[in-house]
Amino acid sequence: MSFARTVKEELVSVPADGSEQLAEFSAFLNLSTEFHISERKKMLDFKTNNPTVAKRFLQLTRSLYQAETSLITQKLNKLNQRQSIIIRISSKVEDIINEHGILEHPIENQELTTVTPETKRAYLRAAFLSGGSINHPKTAEYHLEIFARDANQIVFIQSLLNAFDLNAKITNRRNGFIVYLKDAEGISDCLQVMGAQNSQFQFEDYRIKRDFNNSINRVMNCEIANEKKAIVAANQQIKDIELIEQFVPAHQIDPKMLQIMKLRKDHPDASLKELIEQYENIYQDVISKSGMNHRLIKIKQMAAEIREGRS
Repeated sequence: MSFARTVKEELVSVPADGSEQLAEFSAFLNLSTEFHISERKKMLDFKTNNPTVAKRFLQLTRSLYQAETSLITQKLNKLNQRQSIIIRISSKVEDIINEHGILEHPIENQELTTVTPETKRAYLRAAFLSGGSINHPKTAEYHLEIFARDANQIVFIQSLLNAFDLNAKITNRRNGFIVYLKDAEGISDCLQVMGAQNSQFQFEDYRIKRDFNNSINRVMNCEIANEKKAIVAANQQIKDIELIEQFVPAHQIDPKMLQIMKLRKDHPDASLKELIEQYENIYQDVISKSGMNHRLIKIKQMAAEIREGRS
């Protein structure tokens, strides 16, 4: 089961009182329902591919309007085995149209239906059930979106999301528009707003594990990169030392420099810290990191002068 389906399975079980049911029904009505007349009879067709969403709409219709309904199923296409589910309302249609103003002033009526924070949450819940999707948190990209064909509807959904400080954005999509969230915290908060607490916990669990693994990988990559740099530097230091030994007699070199040259040759893979430890153990003398660096730099300068002289 996809994560989006998991979220929807949870959302359809969220309890709702009368005003919240009305807000949910309003979202279903304006986002996924078509009005038409057949044989001089007015009808409303709610369409979805999700049986649990269809069940939620059916429960709301019977609870709010006690309307007559019928179930229609049809294959989406010849190759696709999934079915489209249509809940057809064939009575109380005039009452529903008038109460929600879907033919004349839908946005104004939706605003009246979503005055309280609870009804805003309910509307968003049904909007996600109608046209929402969310990437699984284990993927590389966080993304939650809700689709609507009408520009005014998508702006209205955006306003509800942003009433909870979610910073939702809008963009075009084929045959319509989407309002979307891309940051992990916003998506997590949106799940909480809609009432999907279990899905939110699951989302956060995946996100924490993924972010932790990414942090570990970054640390390991950094350590590997530093080790590579240290190895390259050590190899170059040994080349410099061999060049100095070839062209400069030992009695002309500072004894302290000779100590570091021998130390590096004896410990070609040692890090700077390990070189300092070896130096203090062998020569029973304290040397700072800057002191060790200074002597290694002097070795590099001596080798550079020899190369310049040869050239």
